[in-house]
Parts: sequence; structure tokens; C-alpha cells
Amino acid sequence: MRSRTGALTVAVVALFLGVLVVSQFRSREAFSRTLQQETPETLTTLIADLSDRNRQLRDEIFDLRSRLEQARSSIAGGRGALEESERELAHLQVFSARSAVSGPGIAVRIVGPFDERALSDLVNELRNAGAEAIAVNDRRVGPRTWFGPGPEGTLVIDGAQAQGPWIVRAIGAVEVLYVGLTRTGGIVGQFQLIYDRTRFDVTREPLLRLPALSSP
Repeated sequence: MRSRTGALTVAVVALFLGVLVVSQFRSREAFSRTLQQETPETLTTLIADLSDRNRQLRDEIFDLRSRLEQARSSIAGGRGALEESERELAHLQVFSARSAVSGPGIAVRIVGPFDERALSDLVNELRNAGAEAIAVNDRRVGPRTWFGPGPEGTLVIDGAQAQGPWIVRAIGAVEVLYVGLTRTGGIVGQFQLIYDRTRFDVTREPLLRLPALSSP
């Protein structure tokens, strides 16, 4: 039963294909005879129409390709703007001390008498030298950080008491920061004259990890 059904199906398909081929062949013959019956002027007009249509299709293809390239450029531009915004946001978060940060920089170890005004001057000098992030001991320095006097041997940083010795760490261009502090007549040299009983050690650090600001 299945064999008969399959054979019948094959026969129907073959018949359909045969009719289709014959129809196409007859259509081509009819079209060819039609062209043969046309005058040269009519054929010229037909060729011109075909040429115009081909030119229109080429123009449409060119226009679509141009739109595609513009869309790709727009997407790429939007992605670039987004990446730039993300970089700017990350930079602002570092500047405002709202995020932890790591990188190379320098460390200034201060052992001995030191006061809040000198510490503020040192932080400002590091900022002027291009420091991207600064911390005193384990406390991050933000844009509004303030320093005050504390009990003997201590300083106040943003209202919290800090005990010496103090280690001021700054992330940035290592050589620029180092030379900016240790050059002849620089701030470390001035401190050494003012605080003759205090030791200042400036070291280059390949990797520093600074915490975020405790209370943004």
C-alpha cells in the first residue's frame, strides 16, 4: 500500500515538473518570437528601459550600502562615546576618592614631630605634581579632606585621630612625583630644615593600594 502511494506521489511530482518545464520553454519561445516580431525602434526602446531599470537598481544598491556604512559608523561612534564616558566616570570616582585604586607611585615616611599645616602642604605639593590618589596611613585623602592638631604625637584627619609615624602614599607618575618632592629646594628639603629632629624617607613604589574614602 505504501509502495503504491509513494509511486503515485512520484508520478504527480514528475508530472508537475514536466508541466512547469514545458510552460517555461513555451514562454521563452513566445517571448523570443515576440522579440523577433518587434521593430528595431521598439527593441531600442526596450533596451533603453532595461538599462534605466538596471541603473535604478544599482543606485538603490549603492544607497543601501551607504546607509549600512552610516549605521555601522553610528554604532561604532556610540560605542566609543560610551567607553569615553566610562573612563571619565572612573577618573572622577578616583579623584573624589569614592573608589579604591591601585598603581605605582611614591611613599613618604615621616618619623618625628610634624604638624597639620605641614601635612596639608605635603598633600597639596603631591597634587600639584600630578598625584592621582593620596592616602595618609590607612586613610584616603579626598577633595574636602581636612587636617587638624591632635594630642601629642597625633594628628586629626577628617575628624579621626591618626598616630605617627605617618606614611603618605601617592599614586601617579613615579619619577615626576619623586623628583617633585626630592629636588633641591623642594618641599622635603624645606621640611628637613624646619623639622630637624624628623626623618623623611621618600621611596619609589611599584604598586600601591589605596582604600576608598571612609565617609564620602
